[in-house]
Amino acid sequence: MAAYMFQREVSHKGLNKYRIVKAATQYEADQKANALKARWDEQWAWIVEREQRKKNEEDSILYAKELSQKAEDEQSALDQILLNSLYPDKLDLDELKDFLEYPESSPEYPALLPVPNEPCRSDEKYNPRPSFFTKLSKKKMAEFTEMNQTEFEKDFEVWKREKASIEERNKATLETYHTSVKEWEDRRSAFEQAQAEENHKVDLFFEKYIQGDSASVERYFTLVLENIELPFLYNRSVEIEYDSAGKTIVINLMLPVMDDIPNLKNVSYVKSRKEFKETFYPESYMKKKYDNVIYQLVLQTLNYIFSLSAEYSLIESAVVNGKIETIDKATGKNIEPYLLSVSVSKQAFDEINLEGVDPKAWFKSAKGVSAASLANVTPVAPIVTISREDKRFVEGYAVSEALNEGVNLAAIDWQDFENLIREIFEKEFNVNGGEVKITRASRDGGVDAVAFDPDPVRGGKIVIQAKRYTNVVGVSAVRDLYGTVLNEGANKGILVTTSNYGSDAYSFAQGKPLTLMNGANLLYLLEKHGYRAKIDLKEAKEILR
Repeated sequence: MAAYMFQREVSHKGLNKYRIVKAATQYEADQKANALKARWDEQWAWIVEREQRKKNEEDSILYAKELSQKAEDEQSALDQILLNSLYPDKLDLDELKDFLEYPESSPEYPALLPVPNEPCRSDEKYNPRPSFFTKLSKKKMAEFTEMNQTEFEKDFEVWKREKASIEERNKATLETYHTSVKEWEDRRSAFEQAQAEENHKVDLFFEKYIQGDSASVERYFTLVLENIELPFLYNRSVEIEYDSAGKTIVINLMLPVMDDIPNLKNVSYVKSRKEFKETFYPESYMKKKYDNVIYQLVLQTLNYIFSLSAEYSLIESAVVNGKIETIDKATGKNIEPYLLSVSVSKQAFDEINLEGVDPKAWFKSAKGVSAASLANVTPVAPIVTISREDKRFVEGYAVSEALNEGVNLAAIDWQDFENLIREIFEKEFNVNGGEVKITRASRDGGVDAVAFDPDPVRGGKIVIQAKRYTNVVGVSAVRDLYGTVLNEGANKGILVTTSNYGSDAYSFAQGKPLTLMNGANLLYLLEKHGYRAKIDLKEAKEILR
């Protein structure tokens, strides 16, 4: 089942609304949050406009007619949900990518201090006109000339010192500027590299989707189904589980409650009270309308699933379980009861004429399970439920309690080592409410454990590989880990070994979401959580020989 690892809080003070949106990546969570906020802003703008237009009687009458027409159009749109989505668009991968330019402007070239003009002996200042009496005396003329020369030399020395000082300061300014440019270029390069890597992940995700990778198919249709535009707003979300072997998909679709469906019928302006009067459809009408909307949403969901997967022959059968968020009046607690469930094969679905079908009649003919009236909120049991566990996960067992300073980690059983790694990381992540699962033992270099860190900033899915090695770990193991991180759609990878890593391994990991933990790091982590052991590679080689 596709996991939501990132979340954003969205609120609107005017509408007094609050919601947490979740997604597989931070970028997708931001997109969903921004889209929701935009729709709330649109709603609020409509409310503000309504209040503004109350001030003028003629405008208010006209506005009431506009609102009545809008209400009529909304009711018509509710009946056209299925017809307006017969030809679903593929997921636009570019919308998942980040093409923003680096936001920080480059440093501006500094204004340098000007160097004053060099004094010149021929300048007028140093060649004043001698007086008549000075000209009469050779001695006085010589003294006069020497005095001018001395003044020139004095000014020249001052100029030289000032020039040197200014050039030194300009040099320091330029060095600071060039350093800041280099740092800016490094930040921009890191930003663009990270951006390129994230965008590359999107391409890899789609490649895995085409190949029928379960996690990628689940993520693909989660993105598609949660972004379908509807003529009303509600807290729409899906949970999906895909079985690649059987080409079956199970969708838990969050449905609207009846209060989410627009029920405005007419708006009139009462001149005497200077206010708008709203007329609403009766409950009996809205119950039928609600049923019609819900069954359309089921068919719409199936149409998206089968239409978009047909090109790659990914899905042969689908189950849609529809549920709602409501409050149990008996306990006051939030509950999510299932209102309907239906299973259909692609072959059977292809026989439906969606342009002329009655959604509710089709649902009954497909042996769907639901109450007679969905508005009565009568829970039903889903035909197929979603398993929330990765099928690779197995129960771990405790190893840490048997540790002591005489236990050589490099020589213990490899399966015990994997369980120890799970156990110690579980203690590490449990502090923040995370969890760690160990995968089925295979010794194939795949995922040994998966950590789920709920932290919205640094958290997410983290794959962990354990290498009980006595020799240096080469770059190939680190490359394998990086490939696993990409294939799993994880945010980070951790490689733990009892030995150490070569320089090529560290070089490859640099700049990537990878952490390499050697034997010393492992012993430190164990000690941090109150356990002691040793790592003696020479002894381990003798034992394992």
